[in-house]
Amino acid sequence: MSDDLARLLDYEAIRNVKARYCRFLDTKDWDGFLSLFTPDAVLDVEEDTGNPPMSGHAAILEQVRSAVIDARSAHQIHSSEIDLRGDEADMITAMQDRVVWAPGKCPIPGGQSITGFGHYRERYVRRDGQWKIAALKLTRLYVEVHPRPVV
Repeated sequence: MSDDLARLLDYEAIRNVKARYCRFLDTKDWDGFLSLFTPDAVLDVEEDTGNPPMSGHAAILEQVRSAVIDARSAHQIHSSEIDLRGDEADMITAMQDRVVWAPGKCPIPGGQSITGFGHYRERYVRRDGQWKIAALKLTRLYVEVHPRPVV
């Protein structure tokens, strides 16, 4: 196989991991979600939560699950930039998410939902022939907070 073809296949495999990340998160498929990460992966969502970066499947699951367990969400990704270096890759991906919490469950006082815009900055590694997320940092450019409807 040519180097160019192998590179394109790696790009597509990495993009598919990120697509599954969004689907598994939105459908709350926690086993599928964790299967995308290395066991020692680092998750940094400090900008959103104020919590310091964390590592390992248990910590990642607790953080992510607690953020969306009482919500419906839709995560979309666009325009991935991938820097591939053998069995490692860095990727920056534009994102938009919409999160709608059940009444009274929104962590933002007076809020019901958010629409956010930003980027995922990630490091991927190939382990046993599979691409996995080794580090993920979410950065936000803008977040719209939608208030709870007045009844």
